[in-house]
Amino acid sequence: MKTKRLFSMLLAASALACGLMLAACSSEPGPEDAIKTEVASQFDAIKNLDQESIDQLASDISANNDLEAYGIDGVAYVTSMLAGFDYEIKDVVIDESGENASATVAITCKSFSDAGERATALSEEFASSGEMMDMTMDEMNKKIGSIMVQAMDETATKTTDCTFEYSLVDGTWTPKDGTDQQVYAAFFA
Repeated sequence: MKTKRLFSMLLAASALACGLMLAACSSEPGPEDAIKTEVASQFDAIKNLDQESIDQLASDISANNDLEAYGIDGVAYVTSMLAGFDYEIKDVVIDESGENASATVAITCKSFSDAGERATALSEEFASSGEMMDMTMDEMNKKIGSIMVQAMDETATKTTDCTFEYSLVDGTWTPKDGTDQQVYAAFFA
């Protein structure tokens, strides 16, 4: 009699555990998951060095900076610029209203400030070498381009925590204004 009762209790507990596992598996993703998906949609292309994203960014940078005059291949420069990029979603907090949220994301990237400092140091070395005296303007521009690429290649990554604010708009988590400034802050840390 006791064996039957123990067996029945084990079956009941087992059924309850299976039911809870199935309920957990079939549950709808929560708002935190939706925000994590949104963050990933913004950063995965950069992290994975998606060719279409690199080409677009290279085109934008080239259009604004005349990289050709300096002998810089825009795609190679952007690839160097994004080398080592990574991100980690550390936390997502939904406010009490359920309509606003913040996501803390650790962004690892090269610091443009550090790359600029390295380019300045390399430029000073070049200027003090006296090589400029025998160069044409085109040759000097190419040398400056070479220095810019070298500086970016030699720049190490840094990790910066950024906080992105979201609001629920028509059932979709949408980044609030200021997201761009957070990303720029990471790249200029």
